Parts: sequence; C-alpha cells; structure tokens
Amino acid sequence: MTADISHQELVQLLKKLRSRRFPPIPPEDMYFEQRRVAQAVGERRKASASSNGGVEGPFVPLLYVPGILDRLQALGEHVRFHTGVPPKLRELAILVTARHVGAQLEFFVHAIEAREFGLAEDAIDALAAKRLPANLDEDEKTVYDFCSELHARGRVSDDTFARAEKRFGKVVILDLIATCGYYATLGMVLNVTQTVLPPEVVLPFSVPADLSTPVGFPASEAE
Repeated sequence: MTADISHQELVQLLKKLRSRRFPPIPPEDMYFEQRRVAQAVGERRKASASSNGGVEGPFVPLLYVPGILDRLQALGEHVRFHTGVPPKLRELAILVTARHVGAQLEFFVHAIEAREFGLAEDAIDALAAKRLPANLDEDEKTVYDFCSELHARGRVSDDTFARAEKRFGKVVILDLIATCGYYATLGMVLNVTQTVLPPEVVLPFSVPADLSTPVGFPASEAE
C-alpha cells in the first residue's frame, strides 16, 4: 500500500476518481434540490488527512438522490466528528468495515487516516489481508472484536458486548454500530457504482474479478 503519500497527492488522486456507472452530474444539469444539497454538503464536509471535503468519492453518485445524500452525510458528520469513539479506534472500525464489504477505495483512503491517528502499519496490513492483527492494545482489540463480530453475525455475543460496555459504555457502543453501518453503506455505494482508484495507486487488497457466482442468499428460481 502507499503509506507515504502526501495530502496534496491524495487530493489530486481523488480528483481523478470516476464512477463507471454513475457519471458526475454537470452543475447546469442539476435540478434545484441537487444544487441545494451539493452546496450544503460542500459547506458541511470538513477537510481531513485524506480529503479536502466537499462532494467527492461516494457522494458524487449519491447526488443522483439528493435526499439520501443530505441525510446520509449528516450521519457521517456525526460518526466522524461528534462521537465518543477516539479517532484511532474510529478508523480501525472503518477499516474492518471496508474490508468486510471489499471496498478498496474506502480502505485505501481510511488507511491514511488510520496512520495519521497512530494505528500501526502492521495492523493495517493485517486487516487488508483479513488476518487478526498482532499486538493490538486492549482498546483496539475490543473494537476489532466488536466490529468484526458485528459484521460477521449481525450481532455480538454477551461477552463481546460486556467487554465493550465496561471499557466504553453504552453510548459508544451505539456510536460504533452507527459507524459500521454508515461506512458499510458508503463502501457498497463505491462498489456498486464502480468508483475506482486511478491505475497508479497500489490497491490494498484484491477482490474477485468474477462476480457471476452468487454468494450469500440463494437466488430465486425463475418461474
């Protein structure tokens, strides 16, 4: 992965992002609510280690449905800037989520945030490879176990819940659930809209090229 990319280099890379299925809507073709939401999101989204803010990444295709974009981005603002989850642990939860849904772009961007907030490089590499990271501290292990179990089962065990509640409290548990749900949604938006990294970027992990084999729920039979 690209660990030493500068903020400015990343900003330039993100400007090259294109969705293969949902091209950007030119400003002159936007209807009123799209223009209003684009302006509102542009004003609300804050710059970070991996972004200049504004309408970019998954928010570009989401502008096709401005009501979803407006409300979803407001949730994102909460889970990034107004929860009791410390930044390093928040980014750990996001990386677990991005890897679970196979969102390469989301993982790449938030790996940069994770490094900025002190998550170890070997932990990031292990997450990309779907391995249990070694040498996690107690807080990191608690968040890793909670989020991994949540994604794998859609729930957590009494033991996992008790550990998280003892360390962080009930409010932070709800913050973690919202964080996982929000970033799973963004990751799936990026995947389905085929918003891809520029070719010069080393992908953090590979995904199956053949999507013809169904996974999960069986497909319904044709009548």
